[in-house]
Amino acid sequence: MTQQTQQEINRIREALIPAATDLLSAAELIPSSQDFSGQTREDIGKIRSYAVEFRQDAENCFPKNPDFPDGKVPVDFLKQSRHDCRNSLNHLFNLVQLLSIAEEFKKIGTSLEKVSAVLEQCLKILTVSSSETSSADPVPPPAAKPLKSLSHPGVILIADDNEENRNLLARLLEPAGHTLHFAKDGVEAIEQIGKTVFDAVLLDIQMPKMDGFEVLASLRESGHLGQTPVIVVTGLQEEQDAVRCIEIGAEDFLSRPIRPALLMARLNASLEKKRLREQVFEQYFTPELARELARNPDPMKMAARHADVSLLFCDVREFSAISERLGPSQTVDWLRGIMGEFSSRVIDFGGVLVDYTGDELLAMWGAPSHQPDHADLACKAALAIMDSLDELNKKWQPIVEAETKVGVGINTGEALVGNIGTHRKFKYGPLGTTVNLASRVQGATKFLKTPLLITGNTVAQLSEEFKTRRLCKVRVQNIHEPVDLYELVENDIGDEWVERAKRYEKALCLFEENKLVDSSAILGNVLVETRNDGPCLQLMSRVVEAMLSDLPVDEFCPIWDLPGK
Repeated sequence: MTQQTQQEINRIREALIPAATDLLSAAELIPSSQDFSGQTREDIGKIRSYAVEFRQDAENCFPKNPDFPDGKVPVDFLKQSRHDCRNSLNHLFNLVQLLSIAEEFKKIGTSLEKVSAVLEQCLKILTVSSSETSSADPVPPPAAKPLKSLSHPGVILIADDNEENRNLLARLLEPAGHTLHFAKDGVEAIEQIGKTVFDAVLLDIQMPKMDGFEVLASLRESGHLGQTPVIVVTGLQEEQDAVRCIEIGAEDFLSRPIRPALLMARLNASLEKKRLREQVFEQYFTPELARELARNPDPMKMAARHADVSLLFCDVREFSAISERLGPSQTVDWLRGIMGEFSSRVIDFGGVLVDYTGDELLAMWGAPSHQPDHADLACKAALAIMDSLDELNKKWQPIVEAETKVGVGINTGEALVGNIGTHRKFKYGPLGTTVNLASRVQGATKFLKTPLLITGNTVAQLSEEFKTRRLCKVRVQNIHEPVDLYELVENDIGDEWVERAKRYEKALCLFEENKLVDSSAILGNVLVETRNDGPCLQLMSRVVEAMLSDLPVDEFCPIWDLPGK
């Protein structure tokens, strides 16, 4: 065994040293004109310097008369020697590739192709053993075209103890828009992965403190490996090393010298698979939260739990009549157009898109991520939905021959939230009375003749910036406890509305105290100023009805039992 290893060392040395000498000669032929950019001149200088180092490495890694203890060649000596020389070749291959996509490529193309050809020869010598007949895959010649990149760059960790390897990978990946982090050993890599959510990891195997195999095993044990693709980039080339990495859980295995186009293709494929996972979550969550859940899904966030949330129901008015007139095809186009805008407003304010049911949208704030201002966010989204109607009607009213109107209801309270779907289909959302009440509040907009209602529970958590008017206390179907309903309007509505709102609320208080004549006097004055005030008209009708009924004082009830959902 030892004799066979020494024979292999001698075989490689006899072929590699002349090839390394040819490489040095080819590198010297690359022009070093002052017309080149500073980076190009620096790269040319590095190629010459690395060619000198590689010639020396060929001597050192494959010695003619090695002096080993007891005259025995260590078992891993040949493997380590090949690894080190391939690492040196990697520096040269990467620089050749970088120069091939530089603007000055045409000025140095012929000489660079000569260097590339000799590099292929050196790689073949290091790859093929004396008992093998197949050669290494040829390295593509330089081509003056940019490397392909994705439209969705990622956050990538490069874990490699060799500074030059890290720098060369950075030069390949940064132009594609990727955000790069670096680790100099396995321990540092594990620490960074524990603190930062990465889209991918490029991992070397031979590193100090903890090698790549140990890093992979640790990531598998912690669960990170299931969601963060790891591409092994190493000077090792043996099949058993690749098999071991893949068995532990690595996404891919690439031996140095790196082929930049191949690396970018493998990396892009890994990022694209992650992007497809994110799209599942983006049906419900903001893009930021979707990326977080796709990279590192937290079972505690997805599991059913009680949470304080704000829920928004948005229903399209007169949908049945409009859809009957439009027909299926145009109805789908119209509904997709308006619901797409409403959904964007929800996402803009950090909401979760729970569901679409025909012409109704359900959104939620407060879960899965904690949002202390979830009531504010829900109300801002609702006001944004109302504000979007003008532009939507400019586009769709000529087509649907009707004005698009909506009713929006918001309620805040505790709900059971989590994955309420099945094992076949993920669906994140809330359950409970808080949800049912929010739906009923949306329905109440029809009876109170106003498009946007919120409950007293929501008002209790709102900041002072919002303008509201308490309209009534109601009891809705299937929910016994009465609830205060408030009208929510845009913040810049003006002082006149604020003054009328105060007068309305005074009339409401008088009505609730059974002071019907005083309440009707105030409401009459308000209606003289604004005859189209729906809530005011409804309250006046209730006051008149109570006056006509002539009920005893002890039988009067100011709570309004809504006639339907």
